[in-house]
Order: sequence, then C-alpha cells, then structure tokens
Amino acid sequence: MANYLQPGVYVNETPVVVKSVTAAATTRVAFIGSADSGPLAKPVLIASFADYQQQFQDPEQDAATIPDPMTQAVMAFFGNGGKSAYICRVTDNNYQAFYQDVLCNYRDFSLIVLPGQYWGNTTSKAAIMATLTFCQQVRHCMVLLDMAPGQQLHSKASVNATKLPTSSYAAVYYPWLMMANPLHHATTNPAAPKTLLIAPSAVAAAVFVKTDNKYGVWKAPAGVSAKIAGVSGLEFNVDDDSQQQLNPLGINCIRTLPRLGTVVWGARTLASQTDPEWRYISVRRTAIFLEQSIIQSLQWAVFEPNDRPLWQTVRLNISNFLVTLFRAGAMQGTTQKEAFFVRCGLHETMNQQDLDQQQLVIELGFAPVKPAEFVVLRIIYKLNPP
Repeated sequence: MANYLQPGVYVNETPVVVKSVTAAATTRVAFIGSADSGPLAKPVLIASFADYQQQFQDPEQDAATIPDPMTQAVMAFFGNGGKSAYICRVTDNNYQAFYQDVLCNYRDFSLIVLPGQYWGNTTSKAAIMATLTFCQQVRHCMVLLDMAPGQQLHSKASVNATKLPTSSYAAVYYPWLMMANPLHHATTNPAAPKTLLIAPSAVAAAVFVKTDNKYGVWKAPAGVSAKIAGVSGLEFNVDDDSQQQLNPLGINCIRTLPRLGTVVWGARTLASQTDPEWRYISVRRTAIFLEQSIIQSLQWAVFEPNDRPLWQTVRLNISNFLVTLFRAGAMQGTTQKEAFFVRCGLHETMNQQDLDQQQLVIELGFAPVKPAEFVVLRIIYKLNPP
C-alpha cells in the first residue's frame, strides 16, 4: 500500500468492471393455439416441421384432406426459412391463464403467432387481446395478426370498420396466401385439395427471421429482400391504390409484383396512427432488442452498491455495446454522438428516492435507421445489495 506521507507521485487505480452486453435473441417464434396432440400448456422447442409432426401431429392426420391451422402455420414458417419455434398447445381458448402461469417464465422468443385466431372472428377477440396485453406487459415480444379469411381490405373505410387494436406491439398481415397442400398426393390421397389458403402471419414471422439473420433486427422485414416461397396466388389482389391507403393504417400488404415475385410490402405496427414514434416494426423491435440485451446482461450488478462506480461501469458497458451496433449500421449518424447516448447517475437519471428503493435507472437514446429521430428508452433495474 502506498505511503502518502512521503513526497512523490502516487497512482491509485480503481478497477472498472467490464461486463460486455450480449445481444438478445430475436429469431425465435412462439406458436400458440390448438394442435392434434402433444403436451398441453407447455412450450416445446422444435427446429423443423418434422419435429412438429413427430410431437404434435396425430397419425390419423395423414389421412385428412386439410391440415389444421397450427399445422399449416408451422409448415409455412419452416418452409420459408424459419429456424426454431416454441409450440404451445392450449385448449378452450384459455390463453390468459397460460400467459400468467406458464409463458411469463420464458423470455427467449420475440414473436407470437396465433394459428386459428383471426381478427374479425368474434370468438378470436379474447385470445388476441389477451396476447396483446401479455406482449405489452413483458415488453420482449410482438404478436403478428391475421385478418379473418374472406375479409377484403381496400380502403381506409374498410380498415376503420374492423376496429383493429392500436399498439406498437402488434402488426397485421394481409391477404391470405394460396400454397401447396402437403397432404395432397395423386395416388394415396387424391381427395385432398392441391392448394390451401394459408394465414400470412406465420410466413411473415419467417421473413422476420431471415431478415434478422442476414441484416439485423433494425432492418425492416419487407421490400425486395422479403420474398415468400411456395405461393401460387393471393386471396385478394392489392394494387397500388389500395397499398397507398392501407399502408399508413398499419396494414402490411403481401403483393405479387413483376420481376420480384411475392413479397411482404409493408413493415408497420398497429400504432401507425396513434403513436407515430413507434409506427415502424423495425423501431419497436430494435427497442425491444436493446432493452432485453441490457436487462439480461445486468445480472452481475444485482448485488452491487448503487453508487458512482456502478454507474460508470454500466455506462461504459452499454456504450461499448451500442458502438458495435452503430458500426454494424443499426443507427443513423456520422458519429457516435449523433447515433446514441447513455445516461446513468444521481441527478441525471435517478433521485434519492430511486437510491432508497435500490433502483438503478438507465436512459439511452438511439437514432434508428428509419426514422432518424432519437428514440429514448428508460430502463429500471432492481438491485438487491447485501
């Protein structure tokens, strides 16, 4: 130990703990709904359609002519590049209880698809609203919705008549898709129709996965790169005039375009009219990604004193993480200062009451690729020092 009573130069090093922030997963999907068989009210992780068939498909399904909605959704998801998914078999539309007792313990998925539940069906509203409430409470996932089959949207009036929910944690896709029926076989099952009308949300989820893996969660899951495979037609055609009316209202259209094929041609949340700051899916999902990455990487701090060394370390760790994302093209700006900021400290993000309640409060702002305005997140992390 240095003797400060003697003349000389002394260096007292205070170690800064560098705990890197690890990127949260964004490509896992939870499919929630009815299935032929399999575990009830227990998420089961699968990596292929074959996994699903083995665990959730009744052998008698092979003799059927039309697969059930869950089978169709999982087939379309993996057929378009999906990688992994939770299958959550629920019955009697008991979604709310499933979320409160079971699914709240899982945080490694970022999207929910509800096979068999369609906006416009009276019997589906409770399940959809329970799911949306869950997404807004846990803040780590979005729900992708489908309109009921046969419901055509072509104008602002037709959309307003549906009374869709308004939330940045939900997105809707339209129209339904015509795809090959895997149960049809000219010899063994000729009675099965050759094509099926498939709800688009599962295919959209696969596009999210491919986009995240190739570009990052900050890239809009739409456009020329968001191609859909295996589509032979659409239930309704969306022309340029309809697109211009539907897109600002948060209806993400699927279109078949010359030289492009069938593509997702919209990337908006259902908050497009009510909360413009969160009208883009990529902005909401980037915010979810940042918040979850930071929260999951703060476990080391739970027993630390809520004082200056902790605040300094937290700012450094988060800034290093954001620098990496900035260099990867996740934010606008020519400099780091233009792209993001991180704040954490007394009289900056916290007051004495926060300290008394052992709350670590962090604020960060980032300039998403589109739009370029700053989006500010406020993260409150509960400490439990010894």
